[in-house]
Amino acid sequence: MSYQIQLDNFAGPLDLLLFFIRRDEIDIMDIPIATVTEEYLTYLEMLQTLNVSLAGDFMVMAATLMRIKVKMLLPSLSEEDDEEFEDPRTALVHQLLEYQRYKKAAGNLSAMNDLESRRFHPSVIRNVSDTEEDPGFYLEDVTLFELVTLFKKVLKQIPPAVHYDVEREEIQVKERVAMILSKFVEKSQIMFSELFSNFSSRQDIIVTFVAILELIRDGQVRVTQKKLFEDILLERVEA
Repeated sequence: MSYQIQLDNFAGPLDLLLFFIRRDEIDIMDIPIATVTEEYLTYLEMLQTLNVSLAGDFMVMAATLMRIKVKMLLPSLSEEDDEEFEDPRTALVHQLLEYQRYKKAAGNLSAMNDLESRRFHPSVIRNVSDTEEDPGFYLEDVTLFELVTLFKKVLKQIPPAVHYDVEREEIQVKERVAMILSKFVEKSQIMFSELFSNFSSRQDIIVTFVAILELIRDGQVRVTQKKLFEDILLERVEA
C-alpha cells in the first residue's frame, strides 16, 4: 500500500528537538546527543513509514546531529587539544535557545491576537468565507510528534507476524475514515487508543492512523490532550 499525506501546519526540526528536551526534562545546556539523535532518527523513520511529507530541513538536522555525535565520539589527541576543544553541541544549543525565545514571543503575540479578536469592532466586517482556515486549529495543544508517540506505542503492542499471506487485502483510507466517523454517531468524543482496540495487524493500525490525520487535516476532528503523555481525545467537529 502507498499513502501520502501532507500536514503543512507543523513546526520544523528545532521544534522536534525542543519536544524531546521538554518530554525527557533534559538540560538544554547538556544535551545527551547520542540519545537525542537516536530518538530523532526514529521519528523520521516512523514518519516516512506513513509517507508524511518531510521538508529538507528535517534531513539537514538529522545530518547535523549525526555529525555532532561523531565529533563527540572522537578522542582528543593531546592535552593541548583538550584546552582548545570546543563542544560540538554549542552551535546547536545557541540555535535552540534562540528558537525558544522566538517561539515564546510568537506565543505571546498569538495570545494577544486571540484576546483582541474577542473584542467587538463594529467598524470591521470580516467575510468568513474568504478566510483560509488553519488545520492546526483542530490540533489545539497536541503536536504531530505526540500523535506519533502514541502511534508507536500502539504498534509495539502488536506481536510480530509469524507468517505472511500471499494475497494481501487492500484497505482504503476513505473506508477507515467512514468507520471512524460512524463511531461519532452515538457519542461526540472518542479516545485515541479506543480506535485501535479491535485491530491485530500493522496494516489496519497504519491505515487507521492515516485516516485520523486525514480527518484532522480536513477539520472534521479536533484532538486534545489533558496531560503530557496521556491518551489523546478525539472530538467530532460539527459542520
